[in-house]
Amino acid sequence: MFLTEFLTTSFQNVRSSKRTDELHKALLNDILNQNPDLAEYTWEFEYQLKEDAFGGTFDIDIVGFDADGEMRVAILAKAINSNVNKNIKNYANTTIGEAARIYYAPNCQQIQKVLFVSILPRVAPRFDNSGIVTGFDDVVGAKNRTKIDDVLQRQYGGIVETVDLFFDIAHVDKCEHKDNFNTITPLNLDAVPVV
Repeated sequence: MFLTEFLTTSFQNVRSSKRTDELHKALLNDILNQNPDLAEYTWEFEYQLKEDAFGGTFDIDIVGFDADGEMRVAILAKAINSNVNKNIKNYANTTIGEAARIYYAPNCQQIQKVLFVSILPRVAPRFDNSGIVTGFDDVVGAKNRTKIDDVLQRQYGGIVETVDLFFDIAHVDKCEHKDNFNTITPLNLDAVPVV
């Protein structure tokens, strides 16, 4: 499974572990397809870092280990579908905090890349509590108003990066209820970059 296939049902069961597992597998497939040199690593999903920089445990979505068992790549993934604008600053704050938890962890000195990958529709619906679409968010505009790449560059010198993969939802403006998003047609998905 690749991201385009995952996205068709990404509005379903948004809090389920099955959806999370599918996202992680699809994202790793796309990353390895674009970065075949990373295939040499051993990959694990939902890896629990036993001690993060804050002294606690921390679950990392996808981790790549070299032949010596050293963590080299950590990937944290989000597939955000709706109500994006109201949470955009929280996502930025979370990214900055989670970057520190991994980068400064006692057993992560060999890490070469920490990627925060967000898969987002360019135009996202806003739902009320009954599932009615109350409007649409300009997600690209919201992301452009909340840029953290410069902060991450200054803090981590290119080791920690954000990757936003935007896509369009076919006929999004015709959808009036959450049920209309059970199966979507994703279009124009950005390609995973070479990392």
